Amino acid sequence: MKNIIKKLRSTVFKKTNFKAFFFFLCFSVVIWILVQFSKNYKQSINVEVEYVNTPKDKIIHKNKDEFSIRLNENGFNIAWFSISKPIIQVDLGELPEYKKELIFVTENHKQELQDQLDIDIDEVTFLKDTLGIPYEQKKVRKIPIKSRLDISYAPGYSSNEVLKLQPDSVKVSGPSEVIDSLKAVYTKQVTLTQVKHDLNGKIGLDTLDAKGATFYTDAVEYELKVEKFTEGRAEVPIEVINAPRAINLSIFPKRIVVIYVVSLENYKSIVKGNFKVVCDYKDLKENQNFLIPKLVEKPKNVTSTRLNINKVQFVIKK
Repeated sequence: MKNIIKKLRSTVFKKTNFKAFFFFLCFSVVIWILVQFSKNYKQSINVEVEYVNTPKDKIIHKNKDEFSIRLNENGFNIAWFSISKPIIQVDLGELPEYKKELIFVTENHKQELQDQLDIDIDEVTFLKDTLGIPYEQKKVRKIPIKSRLDISYAPGYSSNEVLKLQPDSVKVSGPSEVIDSLKAVYTKQVTLTQVKHDLNGKIGLDTLDAKGATFYTDAVEYELKVEKFTEGRAEVPIEVINAPRAINLSIFPKRIVVIYVVSLENYKSIVKGNFKVVCDYKDLKENQNFLIPKLVEKPKNVTSTRLNINKVQFVIKK
């Protein structure tokens, strides 16, 4: 008996025979797997849907969904889809609406699905051909934009114009209680100093106080013309108004100097006759022996003015 066992060990169960046996066994298994996986199979799989680009005027209460498809694919692709669940993205901004739902019809998006899944879409059967995505309509309003630019000019510079914002209003959507509470949307706080050139640029909107609202734009363009300014003087007569006809009123001085600021560009166009200073007799208080001069008319392109005196003496002649 011992001789038989020794003989088997020396022949059939040699290590080299074991290696050859397992090599051919593994090789056969690999060939069998490749043959089987290269065949086409029909298999149902679930496709996960992620919703992107939600319309700003709508509230979507879910951001994921799924539908089933039946593949007619080789075993490799089916195995891959079984291991890694396929995901596609659906652009909600492109979908039609019907009865408070956004409608995704798979048949209408075959090319898009083929590109994302990397499969032959003609070999696919959609087990669910339509997805309905419920939405809630937001309230939409246009809200005026107000500037928070703090501008200080370099000496001798200023502007005759109002800062322009483009756009001057922004479309905002959201729940009614949030939208109805908004009276204005402000730009972010920006301080500009020593300004001596035309201003233009972009500034963001401050949206922190409007939680729950969606802004259709988050920034605006601003523009302001800045000019070199100079000071001018115009001596004009003082007119007394509302004085009783029965009295003979005499004032001193009879003329007053208006000091004004105007851009260099418009300096030569200023007409002194376009300034008008009056003293209103009705403003005279009891025991008051002077009148208060007031500038009531001035050229439009003059930015600031002051008078060289603030009291006008008067006497009533009998």
